This record gives sequence, C-alpha cells and structure tokens, in this order.
Amino acid sequence: MIPEVQPIFTQNNQLKIDISNHNLNHGEFKFCFSLVYSIISIEGAVIVKKVGRYYELNTNQNTIYLTLQPTRIKSYNLSCGPEGVFIINKNEKHLQVALKTLIFENEIKPPSYENIYSDNFNPIIPEPQVANFKNQFINLKNLNIKINSANIDFFEVFLPYSEVLDINFNIQEGFPLIFTKIELKDEEYKIEVNENTIEIFYNNYAGKFYAIISLIQLIHFYKNKLPYCNIEDKPTLKWRGMHLDCARQFYSVNEIKRLLSYMALFKLNRFHWHLTDNEAWRIELDCYPSLTSIGAFRGYNQLIPPFYGSGYSKCGGYYSKKNILELIEFAKKLNIEIMPEIDLPAHSWTLLQIKPELRDQSQNLQSEDVGNYPNNTINPSVEETSIFLKNILNEISQIFAFEVVHVGVDERPRQSWEGSPKVIEFMKKNNLKNFDELQDFYMNNIISILKNNKKRTAAWNEAALSPHNDIGSSGSSGQIDKSCLIFAWEHPDVAIESLKKGFETIICPGQKTYFDMAYNNSTSERGICWAATIEVKEIHEWKPIEGVAEDKKQHVKGIQGQLWSETITKKEYFDSMINPRLATLAEIAWRSKSFRNWTQFRSSLLNSVELLSKMGWKFHKF
Repeated sequence: MIPEVQPIFTQNNQLKIDISNHNLNHGEFKFCFSLVYSIISIEGAVIVKKVGRYYELNTNQNTIYLTLQPTRIKSYNLSCGPEGVFIINKNEKHLQVALKTLIFENEIKPPSYENIYSDNFNPIIPEPQVANFKNQFINLKNLNIKINSANIDFFEVFLPYSEVLDINFNIQEGFPLIFTKIELKDEEYKIEVNENTIEIFYNNYAGKFYAIISLIQLIHFYKNKLPYCNIEDKPTLKWRGMHLDCARQFYSVNEIKRLLSYMALFKLNRFHWHLTDNEAWRIELDCYPSLTSIGAFRGYNQLIPPFYGSGYSKCGGYYSKKNILELIEFAKKLNIEIMPEIDLPAHSWTLLQIKPELRDQSQNLQSEDVGNYPNNTINPSVEETSIFLKNILNEISQIFAFEVVHVGVDERPRQSWEGSPKVIEFMKKNNLKNFDELQDFYMNNIISILKNNKKRTAAWNEAALSPHNDIGSSGSSGQIDKSCLIFAWEHPDVAIESLKKGFETIICPGQKTYFDMAYNNSTSERGICWAATIEVKEIHEWKPIEGVAEDKKQHVKGIQGQLWSETITKKEYFDSMINPRLATLAEIAWRSKSFRNWTQFRSSLLNSVELLSKMGWKFHKF
C-alpha cells in the first residue's frame, strides 16, 4: 500500500493536502516535504521540524490545510505545491508516497500570445550595429565552407551549432572563408560576403569568435545560401552575463556546458557561478574538505535536510578543481569568463552546520532570514572567521583565472549579530557604531584579502547600500572601498543609487532579469513572483540605462540575467525558465537596449528558437 497525496489550492487559496490509501495512525508518522513559500498557519497537523522551507509534520487527520505567505499576484502556480514528499513511520522507516498532480479550484488560464511576424528582419541576435543585405546570394553547396588549415582547431568550439545545421568547416572544399586581422576594438568584428569570399575582419579572439557566431545564425536562416552583405558590429557594454544558482540544485558539468553554449550563441560573455548558499556548499577546497564531503549533499538522514524537492534519499554533488578547470577552459573558448560566488556572511546555514565555530557560541539571540533559516550568518568578530575567510579566498583566487570574485553580502538578517558579546567587544575596539559599519569593516577586509591575490571584489547591492526592500535585512553604512563591483538586484532604482555613489555597477534587477520569476499569473506556470511576472516582450521593451545621468553612464559595467534554482525541482523545468528570455536579454545587453520593434525582434527570435530546438532546448511561448 503506497500512501497517496493530493495537493489542491482551494477557492480561497489555501493549500489543501489530502493523504489517502494508508493504514497509518495519525500522530505516529511524519509527513515530510518542501515548499517555495513559507507556511503562515496550519490546520490538521503540527510542525515538528522546520528548516528554511523544509517541513516535517505530525498529522491528526487525513486532510491538512496550509495558509502560505501571500504572493504579489494573489495566486499560486505549479511551483507552489509540496515537493520531495515522503513519510517516516513510527519506526523511522521511509515510506514512498504517490504525489498526484497539483489541482487548482480557481484555475487561471495562460494568456494567448499574438502571432505576429515580419517578412523583413535581421535574423542575428543580438542585432548588429550595421547590417546591409543585398538581394544577391552565394550558394553554399552542401553547406561546405573552406577554411585555412591553421583554423581547424578554432572551429571545434562551434560543433554544438554546426553539427545540428550540417555546416562543414573544412580545408578541402567549399566556399572560401578568409580571416583578416585589422585594428578593431575588443569583441568588434566585420563580415563581408560577396560573390567570391566570406571575409571576416577582427582584432582579437573575441571578435573572430563572434563573427562566426553571427555567420552561423545567418546560415541557419538562409539555409544553403547567403546574401551579399556587410556587417559591422561591437558591443556597447563590456559585461553581458548569466548567473546560475548551483546551491539550491546541483547541475552537472555537462549541464553547465550546455548553458554556456546557449550564452555564447547570443554573445554573452560572463558566467556568474553561485556555488554556496544556505542549502549547500558546492566548491571543493583543500583547506576545508568537509565543506563538500558533508555540505554538498542532503537528505533525510544527512546533516543537511532535503530542501527544495530533494526528497528522502541522499543527493547532491560538488565541483572538484578538475571540474572547475575543465569548465574554465571550455568557457574561455566561448569567450566567457567564469566568476565564482561564495555567498557570505549570511546565506551560510549549511556552512555553519559544519563549522559552528564561525559564530559566537555565547550569542544569546536567534535571528532568522527571509527564507526562514535560523542563525545563518558568520560572525566577523570571531578569530576563526578571519582565518576561514583568508584561507578560502586565497585558495579560490588560485583556482579561478578571472579577475573578479563575488562574495555575496545580500539579505543579512538585521538581528544576526545582536546578543554577541564578541561583536560588542570587537565594535568597541574598532570604533564601530552599528552593525552596518561592522559589515563595511568585514567587507573592506575581504576586499583587502582579494586585492592581495590580484582579484577584484564583487557583491550584491546591500554591500554598498541600505536594502531597498524591507524584508528584515540590513546593508552598508556607506564606507566600503569603491573598487567593489556592485550587482544591483533589488529594484531598478538601486542601480541608479549605486552609480550615483560612484560604484561600477552590473544592472540586474529582479523585475527584468530574474528568470526564476513566472512569466505570468497563470496557475499552469512555474516560477515565483516576489519581484514581478516577466514575459519575453517585457524584457525586449526594457531600457536599463534610461534614467541614468550622462556623467554616470561610464560606471555601467553591464547587464546580467539570473536563474535562482528553488523552483527547478526537476531538470525538465530548466529550459523554459531561461529560453527564450535569456536570448532576449542578450539583445538588450549587447547595446543597452533593442533598436528594433517587437514584431521584427519576435521574428528573429522565432528563428533563433528553431535553432535552439535543434540543439535540444525547449522553450516557453512568447
């Protein structure tokens, strides 16, 4: 007999859970699961364990009613039901459960998308600055393109694209392709196609690579021919990034390579690798091997419980130095640099289960962050913390070639250091008036350690500013080193504030760039919505530099998308959360806005989605 669980969102938006097909006595078993929204109140059961949004309940009837924290759209979707459900009986034996499809008594249907299409559009995304096409064509017989033998190795990186299109870059036969090196800016390129040759002009590897990417997009659209054309192109913004949260869910090396290949197809050049959080520690370090041997795995019988759909069994993984170097080398060939993120001082619940000495053990006040993790913040006044920071940052600096290391600093609970005698003593000794000044002291120490390793520090906006949203967290007193690269995530206004204070800034507000947000308020969608719901068209219409003063635009370093992984409880959900929103964001990131209307861009995007589908990517309607 396998217990069956039927979750239902009722007419009044309560989560009703019916447990049937069992002969268990209520009060003698534990009903275990995780959610993406916190439980506010409960009927029919009591919570016996809660860490973050992982719950264990003792039931007193077969039907449980949960009131969840409210959403900004006043409704819920497919991501909001119980995940990773299992039962533990009175003998601590694991019972499998049949989890039925989530039902909505108030179904909200998805929107209908207008099927508009132009016959006249440029198929390249992002759109080049200059592109002149003639109504004359060359014939690419059997899609053979003849290259110089010196470039054979260079073309291997394009196999994920050329194989699905049957393009054959070879030295024996085909239409001739010539590379000419000239004086151009970084990432700039030119393409000239005429009756005799395809000629590519470039100055460095990036320009050469992007020229071929544009050529591949053209070949996909025009099939076995190419128009005579000249293309001149270069980006406006240096940093065009994508972030992936590998702490909430673990992604294999091949899954990350697949994302990197997607990024490169649209000329994105920075991969922000989120490696630690409350739920896991994913980077192997020689200085503290237990961080991954324990902190990279979770399950019912593990030190780290089964957050975000993990379920009963042990699961997870981490990245060895060999894995990291493999990905760095792979990314480099795609003109992508990899920036690691170690999320501190908060977002450290898992770290503190393994290394509790990073807190003041005499602290008499418990804090909790916005995700319901208790005491999740390391303490900068503790000597072990100083040693720990120096050790991990020195080793991470040796592993990663890229010049920037991200150190988090978001969502530090306001009370995280209250009640700590060591903090009080430390603040008196260093003439610090409040906890925000203590955070800045902590940050400047990190910046100094990384400078000694010839690295630049990056952090979320709370490292330099007060929090924009009142979620019980704190920020900066305004005294950190201006060399820190700020990622402005909370709201579009935050970027303007960061730029005014003289920080180089990556513009990445949740309202436009967080791909864990649902597309719309349909109950059949996936994703959360604390910032917004984000349709593809809304990203296309975004003008991130609008409102930035002329004398501050020089500090806009770039644009970045983010995928936080709380809702990616199955890998099949991954593609449609990203695709085609990331391709659309790439259009904005290249030149700071789109210079074509929605009909023209949508037509180009349909073409790109067709290519991505050949590469195995699923996509969301748009």
